[in-house]
Amino acid sequence: MIRYAARAVPWGLLGTGAGLMIGLLLLVERWPYTLWPLQGIAVGLLAATVVWCYPEPAAALVDTLPRGLFWRTTARSAGALAVVLLWLIAVRETRTGYFGHATDVAWQGIALVVAAAGFLTWQRSRGSDAPARAVSAAIVGIATCIALARPSADVVPIFPYTAGDDWSTSRVLWSSLPVLVLIGATVPARSARGGRRGEAPERPSGRAGRTR
Repeated sequence: MIRYAARAVPWGLLGTGAGLMIGLLLLVERWPYTLWPLQGIAVGLLAATVVWCYPEPAAALVDTLPRGLFWRTTARSAGALAVVLLWLIAVRETRTGYFGHATDVAWQGIALVVAAAGFLTWQRSRGSDAPARAVSAAIVGIATCIALARPSADVVPIFPYTAGDDWSTSRVLWSSLPVLVLIGATVPARSARGGRRGEAPERPSGRAGRTR
């Protein structure tokens, strides 16, 4: 499994993404009031980096190999765990810039990583090659938009700002994200299996269906 992870995971790309992420957190620590939007962008960059662990461009080929999807996903998750570990260390070392809510900032990253990895794994289970480029770009774009524009921040505090903001509601929202992704991935699959089980077998017609 270690040898597979060493070959299959794009470690260079993960290192680049992790370096940029750490750089953003250092800037937030230095100028928290001025550069706070970079905190949300760093969360998006974390998840966008991790999703590159899971795509399989040759999906049609590897799905025929003895090693199943669960085994391959577990092996590839070594890269995701490494990046998440760097995230936790970086948040801890820059904790003075988060208005006393370093734990919440760390959880934002973990929740988005779990949701993104779950979505990519669900895509692979459906036979898709899990397009990391599109998913990664979407995550960074959405996180950047929310961090900069802060739409409906009073009602939906995705990236709270300063100690007086609504961190409790934000914590609930972030905790709900992985759960919603999991439900969204499993319910359609179960419905499809249930529909197939409920289908009545075809009856033979014509002379082939007559008994002598």
